[in-house]
Amino acid sequence: MKKQTVKNFTCLLLALLLLLSADAFAEEAENTGAQSDLNLENDSGIIDAEALNRWMDGFVEEHDLNGKWQDVSVGFCYTGTSDCWFYHPDIWMYSASLYKVPVSMLMAEKEAAGELTPESIVLGTTLEYLESTALVNSNNDSGHAMVSYLGGTYNGKCSDMTEKFTDLPEEYFSQDFLDVSYYTARYMTQVMKTLYEGGDEAFPHVIDYLLQAQPYEYFNSDPTLKDYGVAQKYGAFEETHISKNNNHCAAIIYTPTPIIVVVMTRNIGEYQKRIAEVGAWLADYSLQLDEKQIEETPAPEPVSTEPALPEETAAPAPAAEVPDDPAPAAAPLPEEPVPVEEGARKVPTAVIVVGIAVLSAIGGSVTFLSRNHQKGRKRRTEERSPRNAESDRYSPRH
Repeated sequence: MKKQTVKNFTCLLLALLLLLSADAFAEEAENTGAQSDLNLENDSGIIDAEALNRWMDGFVEEHDLNGKWQDVSVGFCYTGTSDCWFYHPDIWMYSASLYKVPVSMLMAEKEAAGELTPESIVLGTTLEYLESTALVNSNNDSGHAMVSYLGGTYNGKCSDMTEKFTDLPEEYFSQDFLDVSYYTARYMTQVMKTLYEGGDEAFPHVIDYLLQAQPYEYFNSDPTLKDYGVAQKYGAFEETHISKNNNHCAAIIYTPTPIIVVVMTRNIGEYQKRIAEVGAWLADYSLQLDEKQIEETPAPEPVSTEPALPEETAAPAPAAEVPDDPAPAAAPLPEEPVPVEEGARKVPTAVIVVGIAVLSAIGGSVTFLSRNHQKGRKRRTEERSPRNAESDRYSPRH
C-alpha cells in the first residue's frame, strides 16, 4: 500500500513539472516573438556597418551637423545582395515632396493592372501628365490630384496605403506618418527598394520620370553620380511654425551594381552639397563591395578537354584490394550541438534541477520505507517462540 502511494505521488509530481515546463516555454516563445517584431537593427550583411558609422560620425563632426536642432538620417541599400545600412534611420521628419514617389507607385500599379492607361483622364487631365509633372517637376497640384483620386487626405497623403511597400510592422509607424505625412529614412529606403525591384513591370514609367528629375541638383550636383545615372526625388519644406527646415533626397544611383541612397536632413546648411557628398561616398563604397563580391565568388570547376572513351571500350575500375588485417572503421564524429537561445535555456535548466531534487527526495523516501519494512520482518521472525519455530521445521511444504 505504501509503495503504491509513493508511486502515485511521484507520477503526480512529474506531471506537474511537465505542465510548468510547457507553460514556461510558451511564455518565453511569446515574449521572443513580440520583441522580434521590432528588431530593426542594421541588416549589414557584407557591409561593414562599423566603418560606415565611423565615417558618418566624422562627416557630421567635420561639418558641424550635430547641433541641438539639427538632424541627419541616412539609408543605404546595396542591391547586389539587398544588404542595408542605416544611420539614425528612425527620426520622423516631414516628408515634403518625397510622398509623390509612393503615391505615384500606387497610381502606376493601377496602370500595370490594366485599370488605367497613360491616356486615362484623372480629374480632368491625363495620368501621364499627373505622374510626369509630379515626379520630374515636383508639381504640387499634380501630387494633390493623385492623392484625391486615390481617396487619401490632403495632409495624410495616402500614407496608410503605402505601408505595403515596406516590410515594417504596423506598430513601427507613428501617428504623424498617417496624419501629416512624416517619413523616416528607413521607410523611404524600403519604398525605393520596392520600386527598384518591381521596375517598369510593376510600376510603369515611375523610374523613367525620376531619371529626368533635377538634372543638376541634389545627387546630380556631383558629376560622377550624374554620369552613373540617378533616379531621384527631393523633398523641401520649411515648417515655419516650429522653425524646422526639411530637405531630403531619395534615389536609385546606377553604379555598376545599383545602390539606393536616402538622405533626410533638418536645419542643415548647404544641404544639397552635403546630400551629394554622402551619395558620392556611398557610391565609391559600393565599388569596394563589387570587388568583395568578385573575390568571394568561387572559381568554376575546370572542364576536362579529353574526349571520353566509348562505353564499350571504357576500362573497368580496378577492384579494391582488401588487406589481410583491415583497420577498424573510424568512429563517427559527434553531432554538432544544437544551439539554444539564452532566454530559452534558463527555464529547462530550472525544471531539470527541481525535477532531480524531487526525484532524489522520492528515491530516499522509498529506500527508507523499504529498509524499515525489511527490519520489521526480520524483527518479527526473531521474536517467534521456539515452539513455533520447531513446528515450522516439520510443517509440510507444497
